[in-house]
Amino acid sequence: MNTFFKHTIYQRITNSLYAKIAIVFIVIISLISVSSWLNIPLSPYLYDETTLDILANPSFIHPLGTDNLGRDLLARIIYGSRLSLLVGFFTAIVAGIIGSIYGAIAGFYEGYIDNILMAIIDVIYCLPDLLVMLLLGLVVGKGTIGILISLSLISWMGTARIVRSCFIQLKNEDFVNAAKVIGANDFYIMFKHILPNTLSSLLVSLFITIPQAILAESTLSFIGLGLEAPQCSWGTLASDGMSCLRNHPNLLFFPSFCIFVTVLSLNLFGDNLRDALDPKIRIQLKK
Repeated sequence: MNTFFKHTIYQRITNSLYAKIAIVFIVIISLISVSSWLNIPLSPYLYDETTLDILANPSFIHPLGTDNLGRDLLARIIYGSRLSLLVGFFTAIVAGIIGSIYGAIAGFYEGYIDNILMAIIDVIYCLPDLLVMLLLGLVVGKGTIGILISLSLISWMGTARIVRSCFIQLKNEDFVNAAKVIGANDFYIMFKHILPNTLSSLLVSLFITIPQAILAESTLSFIGLGLEAPQCSWGTLASDGMSCLRNHPNLLFFPSFCIFVTVLSLNLFGDNLRDALDPKIRIQLKK
């Protein structure tokens, strides 16, 4: 395992400037989010604290300015990072669990079971993502729980397809046939022998899901299906900033920039992780 890490992931990341920069941004944003959860003050103001400096431009007192209620934008962006990252990672974990189980069953049994399961995914894929998110948002309601449930229910299908493809490739390998010969049941074969061999593809899928979920949450918050005031995410801050775009563009620019940097960093890291776990590229790196 140490040799694998040394010649693949580690070497690929250290040879890529973009991956290094992406990791730095991911670590910084994660630390900011954790500090918000732990109530470690990174700003002299609370996220919902109002001041007399209404719609103030960026200054030494308010580095990113204030909104129309005099609330410090930096404090609100720090607080908003907790939901944006929570949505991304929670959605990826749920998508990984549901997608792995669903894809494993479809790929292992194939036949009519596979046809039925994949037909369900095809039907869901025919529906616009935004429409599905809107309907689910109206059903489960607003707030953090509603957003998490809505995004989790539509983000697992890509993972399921990837896991299914891996299972179809691996189900006839010698180690699977050997497990069948000694009497192992289907459940044991699927989740003990085959699923661990899909880990590389599953990791890449999860790192692709995280930025997609962050963007989806921002979209829901932007159109008014996000958090209730005074709670906020980067999406709700960008939505609020739209009303002041002409005279105070900083209210839209800074939360949008946070979304952009986070999504870009996660995508860059996911791309490099995919390349590092690709067998063909591993061979090239070893040479």
